[in-house]
Amino acid sequence: MTFTTLHKINKIFYFTTLGLYLLVYFGMLFQIVLGIVQIILGIILLTKMKELSKEKKRKIQLYWLLVFTAFILILSNCAFGNDLGNFLSFFVFPMLIATYFYFLTANITSDSFLKAEWKNLALFNYEVDPKILEKYIPAGTQIDIWNNKCYVSLVGFMFKNTKVLGVKIPFHVNFEEVNLRFYVKRFENGEWKRGVVFIKEIVPKKAITFIANTLYQEHYETQKMNHEIVENDNTQTFVYQWKNKEQWNTIELETEKQSTEIEIDSEAEFITEHYFGYTKIDEKATFEYEVQHPRWEQFNVLNHKIDIDFQENYGNEFEFLETTIPTSIFLAKGSAIEVKNKCKLAEIQIQENLTTTINSY
Repeated sequence: MTFTTLHKINKIFYFTTLGLYLLVYFGMLFQIVLGIVQIILGIILLTKMKELSKEKKRKIQLYWLLVFTAFILILSNCAFGNDLGNFLSFFVFPMLIATYFYFLTANITSDSFLKAEWKNLALFNYEVDPKILEKYIPAGTQIDIWNNKCYVSLVGFMFKNTKVLGVKIPFHVNFEEVNLRFYVKRFENGEWKRGVVFIKEIVPKKAITFIANTLYQEHYETQKMNHEIVENDNTQTFVYQWKNKEQWNTIELETEKQSTEIEIDSEAEFITEHYFGYTKIDEKATFEYEVQHPRWEQFNVLNHKIDIDFQENYGNEFEFLETTIPTSIFLAKGSAIEVKNKCKLAEIQIQENLTTTINSY
């Protein structure tokens, strides 16, 4: 049985269970069938462990640990439990495990973690001293500069038609994000990979924050957010807002309505053409993931507004941005994007790549 076939079987039984839960009783009964099917599929996965990466092997091991824990909880509640304990141990916890196993088989059969559209990216770019970014630089990467300038960018945009491992999660398909990021590069196989490191990413959904911080060890934070697009005859205005404590923060851009190509070797190209994400795990290890999308177009910016408490949002070291004029401001049209599964760059890989980098000069 191939991994794809295994996932298709898992998908059929998982979503059948979710559908039957609309009838409550039938869903509870069919969940038993789902559990049996997933355990059989889990056993098949154990026979195929040699074909999988270490990371995927760890995920399978975690599944069996969760199954064992659920079995102990069920036995304990049969002997000593109350109605609430029985409900949690017989239905809630097993369904959470079933959901984990669904995403596990989806992850094994695809190298894409997320597919979505990134639309109307408002980019406020600031020249900064590279020293303030040193503690954020992931191992194996170095600051990427343009025309001897080191940048951080404040970026607001929309996630549209979001799918995680091929699934649109209800109420998590369209939402805002605002992030503060900077730019790095990594030398591998004779060429430079250009990437982004996120200092903080703000979204309005707690589930997104949990998944991103848990699986990708990113720095997401959940805040109340709003956005608005105002269309006029010749211009359009894009507004992104988020509420930190009791204070609303706002970025706003007015642009022309006709988009244009981003020029090659321009500052706008440098800001938008980074196709990898890097996350600092610790001083010796880094997560790398690829982000695929076509070249973007941009809208000419006519006016802008920034009303942000940088100190409250990003800490004392970025307070100076409140009185700093952006070096440049862009509005990128955006496109469909695909985020590949992450991989961990081990210390030995990083050392080899650094040696290669030194030898390349």
